[in-house]
Amino acid sequence: MFTVNQKSNKWRSLPGRLFDGLNTALAVLAGLILLFMTLSISTSILARTWDIPFPIWIVQFNEYGLLWLTFLATAWVLQRGRHVSIDLLTRKATGRCNLFLDLTRNVVCGIFCAVLWRQSTAVVWDHFQRGIVDVKGVDVPKYLILVVIPAGFLLLTLQFFRNMVTSLEKSKESIKDAQQKNVSTGL
Repeated sequence: MFTVNQKSNKWRSLPGRLFDGLNTALAVLAGLILLFMTLSISTSILARTWDIPFPIWIVQFNEYGLLWLTFLATAWVLQRGRHVSIDLLTRKATGRCNLFLDLTRNVVCGIFCAVLWRQSTAVVWDHFQRGIVDVKGVDVPKYLILVVIPAGFLLLTLQFFRNMVTSLEKSKESIKDAQQKNVSTGL
């Protein structure tokens, strides 16, 4: 599987570094959300054990936290090649076949994420326009909860296409290396 090489000249340009920095910052934010969730749930359990009243909004905001940390960190995980993948085919494939499967995966997933970005953006915009509110312990405008979904899908779309370009660059390098090897051996 090809992933974005941190030392690649093409992606170490200013836009690439900004994108990497954004992904890292969002992953750190996701980690902080996870820390908040862990501490708030632990504190809530202790408070219940000792019959101490605890804010009702803890469960509600932990639900939101699960959604947010998922979409904040997915592009960062993909960037590092740590996304869940089924390597049933790629494990046996070599060379051009593996490159074809990698490119296909990145294109299909990129297009799929782009479609989901478009659809989720439409849903968030609809919720914003209609003023839909999530009524629980604390009333929160629903678009504020859901806005992370199109943002996450946009970052995933960009990262899948970024991985595709990196795969193409690596394939060009391997073809060039093979040609140089053939020239040097006289084939």
